[in-house]
Amino acid sequence: MKKLLLMPALLLATLRPGMAQSFVKVPGPVPSTVCYADTEDKHTRLELPAAYLQQQRTGQRRSTAANIEVTYTGFTPQAQAAFQHAVDIWESLLVSPVTIHVQATWRPLGTGVLGSAGATAYYTDPSGGIRSGSSYPVALAEKIAGRDLNSPAQSDIDASFSSTFNWYYGLDGAVPAGKYDLVSVVLHELGHGLGCIASTGYSGGQGSYSTPASIYATYMENLAGQALTNNPQFANGSTALGTEYRSGNVYFNSNLAKAVNGGVRPRLYAPATYSAGSSISHLNEATYPAGNINSLMTPNIGAAEAMHNPGPLMLAMFNEMGWFNTAIRHTKLPDSETSQNFTVSATLVSDGTITPGSVKLNYSIDNGPLTTLVMTNTAGATYQAVIPAPGLNHTVSYTIQASDNETARIYTAPAATQPILNTTPRFSFVVGPDVTAPVIKHRPLTYLFASQLPYQFQTQATDNVAVNTVTVEYAVNGVARPALTLSYQAATNNFVGSLGTGGGPIVAGDVLTYRIVARDGAATVNQAQTPTYTVNIVDFKAAQNTYANNFNTTSAVDFVGEGFSIAQPTGFTNAAIHSDHQYYDDSTLVYQMLVPIRIAAQPQILSFDEIAIVEPGETGSVFGTEAFYDYVVVEGSKDNGATWTPVADGYDARLRTSWLAAWNSGTSGQNSTGVGTPAMFTAHTFNLGSKFASGDVVRLRFRLFGDPGAHGWGWAIDNLNVLQVTGTASELKAAGGLSVYPNPSAGQFRVRASFSKPTAGVELLVRNSLGQIVHRQAVTAAAGQLDLPVDLSKLAGGLYQVSLGQPGDAVTTKVLVQK
Repeated sequence: MKKLLLMPALLLATLRPGMAQSFVKVPGPVPSTVCYADTEDKHTRLELPAAYLQQQRTGQRRSTAANIEVTYTGFTPQAQAAFQHAVDIWESLLVSPVTIHVQATWRPLGTGVLGSAGATAYYTDPSGGIRSGSSYPVALAEKIAGRDLNSPAQSDIDASFSSTFNWYYGLDGAVPAGKYDLVSVVLHELGHGLGCIASTGYSGGQGSYSTPASIYATYMENLAGQALTNNPQFANGSTALGTEYRSGNVYFNSNLAKAVNGGVRPRLYAPATYSAGSSISHLNEATYPAGNINSLMTPNIGAAEAMHNPGPLMLAMFNEMGWFNTAIRHTKLPDSETSQNFTVSATLVSDGTITPGSVKLNYSIDNGPLTTLVMTNTAGATYQAVIPAPGLNHTVSYTIQASDNETARIYTAPAATQPILNTTPRFSFVVGPDVTAPVIKHRPLTYLFASQLPYQFQTQATDNVAVNTVTVEYAVNGVARPALTLSYQAATNNFVGSLGTGGGPIVAGDVLTYRIVARDGAATVNQAQTPTYTVNIVDFKAAQNTYANNFNTTSAVDFVGEGFSIAQPTGFTNAAIHSDHQYYDDSTLVYQMLVPIRIAAQPQILSFDEIAIVEPGETGSVFGTEAFYDYVVVEGSKDNGATWTPVADGYDARLRTSWLAAWNSGTSGQNSTGVGTPAMFTAHTFNLGSKFASGDVVRLRFRLFGDPGAHGWGWAIDNLNVLQVTGTASELKAAGGLSVYPNPSAGQFRVRASFSKPTAGVELLVRNSLGQIVHRQAVTAAAGQLDLPVDLSKLAGGLYQVSLGQPGDAVTTKVLVQK
């Protein structure tokens, strides 16, 4: 069985008027699968695909065949050979001009887990797409767009396979009883990464799907032929949709798939009990059982089962989603202040052959009747048609269409929407006076290190006709400097320019204010500008042995970063460091302390009060592994930020019961809606000396990592202290040790200790019978008696261990809690 992990990060396309498409990464679900073994021996074997056999006979690859490059980590030669065989099969079946990059890891996985794989990102509306408003796994999106959309250095599919399973590594499909065919499992999981993913979810009777819906999901229908995405009858997150997901009757409505399936819609796996990771994202097991030519993409992979063929049904579904495609590449016409003839040009890239006479331009003026022109093939794959001058003060809208001889499908630009939406997207442009101002997209600076000067400003600016100039108007300490003119870079679609000290010095402590102004080239110039942003120019300060900050009265800038600020949210009685509430999926937030700490000869303790409501990992998961999910971590660097070392393992909401309860208190989709309150602040203590040596000068930073999956309230830090320990357990013992009263108690008791001198860097810990920490707080005491209240009344009765001291040097006693 396969377990679906819904993770964020959709890449959404935005169209710059007058330019080709560009893509911006935003949070969203990125599905992945985990494949579990079925213990039943199947004793079945599928024939290899004809295309692969033809390639083997001739020894030649098709010129258009896909190229899949795999980066192998940890694989044995046998395992790599099996993996590569599955890759070779997919290459023989797919067409793509863009290399598909796979990151494959061979390592121990969980009990019964064969492997996992998934696309690393999704894009919406790639140029030449099949359906607008839907999302495509990156490998498919790149094939359709005809170019890399993510960095060529990034993988398109990530895959992990168990290094400890009972594998059959042979390539012949003769799998013995009790063994699992690695070729079949790899072929199956790569199929998910290539697009066989519905990205659906089910919780509390409610069914859901990612938004925008995956291209696969837009073809889902119920028995009655009703669409299950973008349909008000089955709203996203509704019980009506949940009922359909468990109906046993969910289908993939594809003309191409029906043509190879006896004229009927392929049936998807939708059992009465929703199975996360299996439901909807597979073909139905009972309809296509072991031994059926279409059985590879069903949910069960059994022992002694060889499936070295995706099957004609899955291939037809892939072709419907765009793996067979005619891409119409066109740059939208910009607005014009002049009435003239407008030439519409498009380049067609087809996996088949263009049907003669099928390339047409359909246009209308002011939403009037459509006029259709057959476009002329002017050179190679370029087609053109001319829209006669419409006159001034008119809006012209248009589409381009074509079909291929192989599928007889009609492709359009812009791409058609899902039929249920009943809308027809069109390109449009206005002829007449330009009164539209440019649009500026810019992520403002909040701080800038003096050492980063000269700094390269960059911003995006678009216009319905054309952007003429983009400038940065700025001042230092309130005194205006000459404006900085930015230049357009076509490769990045950004306007860029270097801000230096040519206009005068800029040093740490200065305050820079700036705004970005964009002007178009209209007869009457239109202008847009951003708000005025304030930027602190900062640098690292002199190293200190100690540091204290309650964030209420500090005037100097001691912290800088993204996604954090010193703030006082509603419900809090004083200021503290707060991350964004809520933080985003697939993000890393960093807040850096500008005061380095010099490690002293004696132990040095970092302590603060905190709330960390971040996504908890799987039960038993360990920091640094994939199942640990989101976390917060304190890190230090002794080489000026070149490398960072965790001061202690990262942690999540599981560290404190109140944090975990807050995380679980409410959800929206997969995300927590729980909110932090001042009562949740608890002390946390770290020994800097455990990671760094005496004399090291250490920079500290606080980092929140959010994986693609779910997010929540975030992190808050208050009362931060770096102290040199002046009290030890041996001094504590000499002064009378540690006592607890009353003992036994009902859960509320006091801890008493005596100190002969002021003490800092000491921590009180309470552990249960399993050794788990159930209570902790930092202790700072003047000379004399320490008397601390402890409340365990919400915990179960039993014997608890109480310790007071520092890591590796503490005094302990026990307390009995009776309920």
